[in-house]
Amino acid sequence: MGIIKNHPKGFPFCAVMYNNPAQLQMIEKQLINKLGKLIGKGIPYRVTNFTDYYVKEFGRDLEKQFFVFQEPVDLEEFYKIKIWSNLLETELEPSGTESRTVNIDPGYLKPSKLILFSTKNFSHRIYCGSGIFAEVTMSFAHGDYIRLPWTYDDYYDEKNRRFLLEMRSKIVNILRR
Repeated sequence: MGIIKNHPKGFPFCAVMYNNPAQLQMIEKQLINKLGKLIGKGIPYRVTNFTDYYVKEFGRDLEKQFFVFQEPVDLEEFYKIKIWSNLLETELEPSGTESRTVNIDPGYLKPSKLILFSTKNFSHRIYCGSGIFAEVTMSFAHGDYIRLPWTYDDYYDEKNRRFLLEMRSKIVNILRR
């Protein structure tokens, strides 16, 4: 029989899609207010370099950037960060429309994996509660992140993987202290 342990902790992660850089600055401030100081920001990139899935809703000028935060959080109910991020997205919708101008995908980073939260169920997603599911988006083994069948192309892109590896290294150093 395994021994039940205390709640695990993870380092908050967010991927933010946006079409207005000024709006990104406001979102970054909101994320910092909610999740604390950053340990790193990825390089912004054009989403349409990887997929046209969002073009109808957001247009072709959609960009995305990753954020990782330095304070580990208790994961017991951290999935509720997705509820908060959905509410923030709704607040930022242009008045009288149902189209978003921003998409925030929160999750957490641990030395062994990157987890993302979603409101969408699928075969590889586990129900957390309150309508939120979680997936292991990438796992870490043998010095690199491993692409899983559902890993989004942009997450596995070389520049983004390098950023995530750099963040993983910083997290490992924080945990050693």
